[in-house]
Amino acid sequence: MRNAFIAGGCIALAAGLVGYFVVLRNQVFTADALGHTAFTGSLGGLLVGLNLLAGVFGSCIAVALAIGTLGGRGRGRDVAIGTVFAWVLGLGVLFLSLYTSSRSAASGTLGISVLFGSILGLQPLQVVVSSTTGALTSAVLLVVARPLLFLSVDPEVALSRGVPARALTALFLVLVAVTVAESVQAVGALLIFALMVTPAAIAQNLSARPWFGLALSAVIAVVVVWAGLVLSFYMSYPASFLITGLAFALYLASRLRRQVALVLAVFVLSACGLTPQPSNVGSGKVEVVAAENFWGSIASQVGGDRVHVTSIIVNPDTDPHDYDPTPADARLIARAGYVIVNGAGYDAWATKLLAANPVSGRKVLTVSELLGKKEGDNPHFWYSPAYVDQVIGRMASDLGTQDGATRYRSVGLKDYHDTLGAIKTKYAGRKVGATESIFAYVAEATMLDLVTPASYLNAISEGTDPTAADKATVERQIASKEITVFVFNSQNSTPEVQGLVAKARAKRIAVVTITETMSPAGASFQDWQAAQLKGLLNALGG
Repeated sequence: MRNAFIAGGCIALAAGLVGYFVVLRNQVFTADALGHTAFTGSLGGLLVGLNLLAGVFGSCIAVALAIGTLGGRGRGRDVAIGTVFAWVLGLGVLFLSLYTSSRSAASGTLGISVLFGSILGLQPLQVVVSSTTGALTSAVLLVVARPLLFLSVDPEVALSRGVPARALTALFLVLVAVTVAESVQAVGALLIFALMVTPAAIAQNLSARPWFGLALSAVIAVVVVWAGLVLSFYMSYPASFLITGLAFALYLASRLRRQVALVLAVFVLSACGLTPQPSNVGSGKVEVVAAENFWGSIASQVGGDRVHVTSIIVNPDTDPHDYDPTPADARLIARAGYVIVNGAGYDAWATKLLAANPVSGRKVLTVSELLGKKEGDNPHFWYSPAYVDQVIGRMASDLGTQDGATRYRSVGLKDYHDTLGAIKTKYAGRKVGATESIFAYVAEATMLDLVTPASYLNAISEGTDPTAADKATVERQIASKEITVFVFNSQNSTPEVQGLVAKARAKRIAVVTITETMSPAGASFQDWQAAQLKGLLNALGG
């Protein structure tokens, strides 16, 4: 048991740290493929007279480098992994057949051992190898963690800052390969996938802070391994099964915790016979809750001293489409006197919370309803100065702060409107391209000629594949330099978008970056928008 605890702890530490980046970088398929590669490599090594460990480490590192060479990110990477994966699996079947037919029948159990591991049967040499490799892998990962995190979260900016993406990606793939190889003896080629991915997935479910999530992933992995070993001592079940079973149970709990807690919160509000009343913070202040911080920023400036504003989504990396509300969010909305939601399907979770927490006397501003929009229309209303002005007017009317609205329009938004006017005056009719529909409202307000097909803009915004015809049109517009500026949303930088950005830069077309949600989180609406518009103005020629 002592050997199992030492080796298992070191393996789990490395798997938790490396696995966090595997999940963050959407390379789960890579970990799965390398797990199967370990099975093939171990049998191949034994067939040619090598040590099992030599076959495992050699094959995993070789395949990791092959994957890195053949595919970069997104679709290209998945195709490369799938191609290599199929070939490696075929070799594994061949090697297993050759090994079992050329050795005694008893040696055929090696395949099962390699697939599922035997953490309680580790020998002293195996413990030394696993522990040393695990510690070294963890140390190397921590050394490169900062640039690797930068590259994983925002590859475009990382590249522009000089981060060696190719070398760093290759090193990371080698670390994944080494982690898989060292773990085969303990949890097996199949189960390492669970140990590497599940703790990381749990950590990301529990925390959006990367450094805390990285540490949490490692802690969860170690705790799961040690707890599984303890349970296996008292129960007649394999340690590998208990380790992966515990990991899966924790993952389910992390996934369901918010839903269960949210249901309980709503249940308590209703079952206790309470009728929540809008609350005031301080003397005479209206409690305002905005689903997104750009609307919250506007409300705080229109309302002034008469309001206390809380925005639910403040993290620029949070996708409002997929946000999973918490019980704290439910309490905020239940106690609010004024709630602002975007609508048009953009923040459906907020609409559901409002329905689950009916409050007498509460006012709700659904921006899409104010503008006469419905689900399926372009929901990025905050990018339209005309729509923003309508929202300001309704807020002022609802909150009784007409003076605040007048002051905000004339002073707060002056730089914003001046920059819009400068673009319209100098460059109306100039042909531009974009990747998403969020820019369509800006193009309309500045009278720029957005020539990118609307269907293409909508497809990228909604996360669906554009048609081949639309792709060809956009690529032709770039290749022929029909456009002078290409605008893309850095918060939705898919492989499709990255490819277009690279082509635009290769043609010396000015590339302008915008973001869908307010960034940085502490900025005001007007500062955020004015900064982006000035970037557009400079790209057009100043």
